[in-house]
Amino acid sequence: MNDLIEQFRLAIAAAGLTPPTEIIDDGVIHRFSTNGKPTHRSGWYMLHSDGIAAGAFGDWREGFTHNWCSKADTAMTESERQAHRERVKAMQRQREEDQAKRQQLAAAEAHSRWTAATPCTQHDYLTRKGIMPNGAKIEGDKLLIPMRDTAGTIYSLQTITPDGTKMFMSGGRVKGCYCSIGKPDGYIVVCEGFATGVSIHEATGGAVAVAFNAGNLEAVATALRSKYPALKIIIAGDDDHLTVNNPGMTKARAAALAVGGYLAVPEFFGHERGDKDTDFNDLHLLAGLAAVKAGIDNAVLVKVGAGDTGAADPMAASQDDTWPELQPLIVQSEAQDYPLDALPPLIRSAVEEVCGFVKAPVPLVAMSALAALSVAIQAHTDVQRAEKLEGPCSLFLCCIADSGERKTSCDGYFTKATRDYEASEREAAKPLIQAYETDLDAWKAQRSGVQEKIKSLAKDGKPTNLLVNQLHDLDRDKPKAPRVPRLIYSDATPEALASNLVNGWPSGGIFSNEGGIVLGGHAMNKDVAMRNMARLNQLWDGKIGATDRVTSAGYGDTTARMTMSLQVQEPTLRAFFDNTKGLARGTGFLARFLVAWPESTMGTRMFTPPPDGWPALAGFNARLTAILNRPAPVDDHGVLTPAMLTLSPDAKQAWVTFHDAIETELANGGDLYDLRDVGSKAADNVARLAALFHVFAGSIGPIDFESLWVNSPPLGAVFLSGFQKAQCP
Repeated sequence: MNDLIEQFRLAIAAAGLTPPTEIIDDGVIHRFSTNGKPTHRSGWYMLHSDGIAAGAFGDWREGFTHNWCSKADTAMTESERQAHRERVKAMQRQREEDQAKRQQLAAAEAHSRWTAATPCTQHDYLTRKGIMPNGAKIEGDKLLIPMRDTAGTIYSLQTITPDGTKMFMSGGRVKGCYCSIGKPDGYIVVCEGFATGVSIHEATGGAVAVAFNAGNLEAVATALRSKYPALKIIIAGDDDHLTVNNPGMTKARAAALAVGGYLAVPEFFGHERGDKDTDFNDLHLLAGLAAVKAGIDNAVLVKVGAGDTGAADPMAASQDDTWPELQPLIVQSEAQDYPLDALPPLIRSAVEEVCGFVKAPVPLVAMSALAALSVAIQAHTDVQRAEKLEGPCSLFLCCIADSGERKTSCDGYFTKATRDYEASEREAAKPLIQAYETDLDAWKAQRSGVQEKIKSLAKDGKPTNLLVNQLHDLDRDKPKAPRVPRLIYSDATPEALASNLVNGWPSGGIFSNEGGIVLGGHAMNKDVAMRNMARLNQLWDGKIGATDRVTSAGYGDTTARMTMSLQVQEPTLRAFFDNTKGLARGTGFLARFLVAWPESTMGTRMFTPPPDGWPALAGFNARLTAILNRPAPVDDHGVLTPAMLTLSPDAKQAWVTFHDAIETELANGGDLYDLRDVGSKAADNVARLAALFHVFAGSIGPIDFESLWVNSPPLGAVFLSGFQKAQCP
């Protein structure tokens, strides 16, 4: 038992918490200090030692929870695994009940103390901070700050002593609670500390919500967004410039990103900034309230990851009822300029940055960027165009170009975040894989031993029923390989790809500058071409049909997400058309692709130095990293359950307008009459593009008008042009 307790202690330490001196294995919740300070008892743990030892621990103030078990999941029998799941659920219920009880008691105490306290008129802390009380109260020599939810219910208190020591009530709720200063009138500012909030209020006259710490900024901002859906939200971050990873700015940016909000940063330029000067109250004391107001007035909209400089005010955009004139969709047979302006700002900047150095054709570079978006986002999000019209946001992309156009280089730049994510996941899974291989070897040995005994008994004519039942039990408990994300393939047949998506990770993408690997060779010979094109069509729709195989294990209907980004040479494409005898168009396979046929840049690619630090590409990959690090919605059986994005009313109207414009041109005599199969997929692809742009921008709620109307239809039109230029039979 001492070994188990020590393992549990090490797990707590590995999570960054200071373990308690004594750990009791009685299945009851115990409190402890997470940082070694006796007054900071926000940590908790519970440990069961009977059966398979298991427990949990966390920090209620930070909202952190971690489950622990003494035995790996892959080493458990199915009955043990089920028992462990039930225990985890029971521990969770106990934690929730304990937390609710503690919060209820704390809320009652907070209400009583707040009612009994006297309004503050002066306090040493306020004097030192240069601010007025703004509703704070006094209890003895302590300042009291109320912590309420959006309904105004008080849940806890923060106390501040004259020397500035701050404490929360034991057991009181923090997440989503704030102290309000002023009344909202068009906007509200969310910040960390009370002094910071008062300085902002006194400088601007506007409403402020004090979230008390950086970790609570997003929860407060999200609660306020639910209460005030049309309100402009500004997150005033602390600039923790001397702290690793600047948690104040990092959390503030994440909060703004979560609610479509703005980020305000205290600017200390021209002032003698001390090491501890990090927030707007520090700026107030150094430079006055005018500097504070300027910082809030200069807040920028956060729509993407680190490095974004903001964008237009969405509140102003929503008040503009004018619609851009619908551009006629005329597909040209000659090459068109790629509509870079249709790409969202950060994506456009990254494409321009890579183009400036690699000198590859713009459509090819943009395709690499779009494919990177697709493979990173597709597992997390589906898109609904209308009721009963819904599907993945995955893209199939094809660039017709000669070898040497540097597609591999472009893919490398834009898939760096994905490849780094894969490598990190593989490294983290090494212990699980090793445990699985050990368990599998042991299982094989056991199964082989039982089989040999059955053969021996059968040879002697003795009964084998018990051993056969034992064999059935072993087969049911066969160890399962851990699912490790693999997202990028460069060479895989459709059949192998489908198998990997079913038995491995259910989301992936083919990135290849030799499209003949997919469109040529054995995979697309006349005997199997129709079957493989049908399989790829299903993957574009997010499905994998059932198979039965004599030589390998079959699989039933399931879901998966697939991106394809191919560069194919014209002769290879023509050979594919000839070989498949019209099936490429007849099955709708080629119609699912966004096709580009750019002019070659070879002969004009004079060397220029790479950009210093690649700032736009770094921002692009930082945003993809944030998306990839979200837990993928994959259940224990490898089934994906992506969230469903819908269209906002104005985006829906724009999509219908585009859909109907396309449909009109499909009629006899219309510009798209010869591309009816492709045109019929155009509106679907436009919705997919809009979903990718919406998620990449970090927007919340339904897909907005800008993502759909401004960005997507121009791209859809240029891809139709590329398809027609190919004169696909």
